[in-house]
This record gives sequence, structure tokens and C-alpha cells, in this order.
Amino acid sequence: MLHPVPSWRLHRGGLALLVAAGVAGLAACGLDLQGLGEAPGDDASSGHDGTVGDASGEVAVDASGGGDATLDVAAETATDGPAEARDAADGGDAAFGGDAANDAADAPADAPVDACDGSAVENCTNGVDDNCNGLIDCADPQCASQGYTCTPAVPAGWTLVAYTESARPSCPAGWGSSAPVVEGPDGGGACQCTCGAPLGNACVQGTLSMSLGQNVCGCGQVQNVPLASNGLCDPINHAIGNPCGGWGDGKVTAPAPGTVACSQTTALPPVTYAAQGETCAALGNPGAGCSAGAGCLPQPAPALSCIEHAGSQATCPPGFTQLHVVYAPSDVVDQRGCSSCGCASAPTSCSGGTLTLYDDPGCSKSAATVPVDGNCDTMTGDPSDAGWFIYSATPNTTACAGASASALDGGLAVSNPKTICCP
Repeated sequence: MLHPVPSWRLHRGGLALLVAAGVAGLAACGLDLQGLGEAPGDDASSGHDGTVGDASGEVAVDASGGGDATLDVAAETATDGPAEARDAADGGDAAFGGDAANDAADAPADAPVDACDGSAVENCTNGVDDNCNGLIDCADPQCASQGYTCTPAVPAGWTLVAYTESARPSCPAGWGSSAPVVEGPDGGGACQCTCGAPLGNACVQGTLSMSLGQNVCGCGQVQNVPLASNGLCDPINHAIGNPCGGWGDGKVTAPAPGTVACSQTTALPPVTYAAQGETCAALGNPGAGCSAGAGCLPQPAPALSCIEHAGSQATCPPGFTQLHVVYAPSDVVDQRGCSSCGCASAPTSCSGGTLTLYDDPGCSKSAATVPVDGNCDTMTGDPSDAGWFIYSATPNTTACAGASASALDGGLAVSNPKTICCP
């Protein structure tokens, strides 16, 4: 006996299996299937078609029942085998969203994904045709509009640099930080000289002549004694002793005005350069789209794309015509000096000359004082025990003179040269 199944228990796949099973059972019992169906007028209320089954096993289900107009179940199961049975279990044919619906659901996983939609921007350094126009990196006009250009091919042993010969602007985008360099350092020329004040008193540099006596400088043991003066506390180097009577006169002749060195100021000539510029190293790997060995990098203007090699190279590789030997500023060391300018003082005359004799080597115990004018003058004090003296005088005019320039001593020491070659 068949028991009705509530409609809420049926779904597309379940309903198909249930109907198929019922049809097969009734047919086996030899029953008239037409008699079990509902009257045609009941379709609207029951949600099913009025006819169930025919010779091929078709069962019609109306739209209110949630299915297609026709369900192919039993006949398909009998003729098509397990594959169609699985279709029925999955919800039937296209009418129940079966094979066609499942195939459509699987389609996104199987279909290829096209990344090029016409709006992609070319990456100029990755070696990939990003916008699918058949042009890679610098071969794509987009890269030129982004400021990229093909750099020269770099020979083995050389490295790529952006070189600005006579300026030091900021390095362009896509290149490393600035490395200042100089070319052709030159420290030649002559020193400039300026003479300053005398370094001593030219009036007291020399030898005096001293005579001491009792009267008119003629009676005594001190006659024409030479006194070598430096303007300091100098030794007499002669015993004075006692005269034939009391001391009274002295005669001292001053040395002729001499010369002493003057202070001098010298100025080295400036170091000059053939050029003062900078290099900027390339960052990362260049892109493609250029001739063999060349690379796609941001345009370094105002710099030039050049190549660099350690040491001083005699020639550049083929394709490069401009050779520059450069140094880091710290590798140019100034070891120059200036020779003497010959600055010296030449007083035209001296005045106020005085000779003071002392009993001690510190010239603190004054014994006698004698005017220095070349005449026989009255002196004061007793010079008998004197052994040291100080001579003082004042230049009337002093002229320090010397050369306005002097020769250079030494030169520039340079190290760690590098060779830059540009197209």
C-alpha cells in the first residue's frame, strides 16, 4: 500500500526519486496507472499534473510544484544508466538545475583569467609586458612618458653611473645618493706674502765700544772694551777694576742700526679643478626592452649615463669617447707650504741709547749708567764690580720689507682615482 508523502518533504532531487519508485511499483503490480492519477481539474490545487507516467515513464509536474513541466526519471534511469541517475539525484536535468547548472558553477574555476583590460600601466623595470601590447619595458612608449630611457651596455669590469661633470644637483629619481667627485686637481702657483712687525729691536742688535775713566775717559783700565748686545742682560766679559782715581766719565759708541726679521703672512694659492661634479649609482636591476646589454632606467638628466672603473684607465671601452679621471674630495690632500718671504726691518736711525751696568747676572743690581752718544760723558755710579749690561735704544723709523710672493714647498697628494667614460 502506498502512503502519501507530505509536499514539504519533497525537493527537486527527492521528488524525482520518489515518483520514479512509485511508477515502477505500480507497473509491476499490473495496475492501471491512469486510474491513480488526479482528475485534470485538480491540477491547480494539488501542484501536480493530471497524468503520471506513460510508456516511457515520464511524470509531469506543474510549475507550482517547483519543477519543470516534465520529469524524465524512470525511463532515463533504465536507458541511460547510473550517470543519468546521478543527474536525477543532483536535481534532475536542466529543468531542476542539474548538469547545466553545475557546469555553469564550475566554469569560473576552469576559464582562464585575462589580466589585461586595456588600462594596465607598464612597469618599466620588471621585464614583463604588463599591459599586453606586445612591448616590454623601454620598448613600450609608456616608459618614455614615465621618464625611462635605455642606458648604454656596460662592459665587464665596469659599473653604471649617472655623471654630472660640473655641477652637483640632487640625484634623479631611481638613482642612488650623490657622491661628489673632482677632476684635474691643481695646486700650482706662488704664495702671496705680507710683511708685519719686527720680531726684535734692530737698534740694540750689534756690538758697542765702551771706555771708562776718572777724567775725560782717559784714566782707567777700561779702554775700548767690546760689548756684544742683544738688548738683553748680556755679559761684559771684561774685568772693570778700579781707575787711578774716582770714577767720573764714560764713552760708549753705539752699533750701527741693523736688521731683524719681521713677521710674515703667507697665503697658499687656491687649489683649482678641471671639474667638480658628482656621480649617482644605479638602484636595482635595469628593465628590458633595450638593445643587447643595455638597460631600462629613469632618465638621469642633467647627468649622463656613463660607466665607471676603479683606478686610472688609459682608454675607454668602444662606444664611449669621453674619459674622466676623478677623485673623491677627501682623496685630494693638500701638502703644500710656502718658503720664506724674506721680510726684515731696516731702521734708518736710533735714539735714546743708554748703557746700564749691573753687578749680577740677572741685571737687577744697578752699578752705573753711561749715555750712549759716542762722547765722553759723565756717568753715575761705581762700575768696579759690574759684570753684565743692558743696552737700550729706540728706532726712529722702521721699515719691514720683503718679497710679495714666495715659492711653493710640497704639493697635492691624490689617491684612489676612478675612471669615468661617457658616450
